[in-house]
Amino acid sequence: MEWICLDFINSDCRNWRGSGQREDRLTKPEWWQYFANKWELQVPLPSDPKLLLALRELRQQMRNVVEAVAKGEPPDAGDLHGINQAIAAVPSYRRVVHQPDGFRVEEVVLGEGWDLVMGRIAASFAELLADADLRRLKICENRSCLWVYFDESRNRSSRWCDDKTCGNLMKVRRFRERQKNKGEGD
Repeated sequence: MEWICLDFINSDCRNWRGSGQREDRLTKPEWWQYFANKWELQVPLPSDPKLLLALRELRQQMRNVVEAVAKGEPPDAGDLHGINQAIAAVPSYRRVVHQPDGFRVEEVVLGEGWDLVMGRIAASFAELLADADLRRLKICENRSCLWVYFDESRNRSSRWCDDKTCGNLMKVRRFRERQKNKGEGD
């Protein structure tokens, strides 16, 4: 299952290979192109410093909520307020539409541009919090990674964002540490 909000939160990423060095992808045009294409967004690259600040604030507020959820703590009211403001900035209404096989309700969104994008990201996050099993919302245990992910394993036992990257890396690190300790004990 993919969530636009998780891709957005992870735009502030670390080098999982061990350096722990952070990279803010919000300043990378190639990342925005990938993100916009993947989520079918029709917006120019964010170049306005105020917009970048607002994007970073929304991202941090969502990360703060995830960290609180992961610890089993209540989220900060200010973080929830900021997320709700992004949602509220995109007005919408529902209307009934007749089709040959009956009726359906559709939502008409009135927002556009960056307000719409931020609202869509925040709404995705709100839906994740409200509708998903929060025990599956996790932060990678690789301290050099800390990627936010949704654990889709059958028994919710995943500890790493990806077993083939962080999982293997951490297993190798533990093995090397045991070998090092074993050698020191001789």
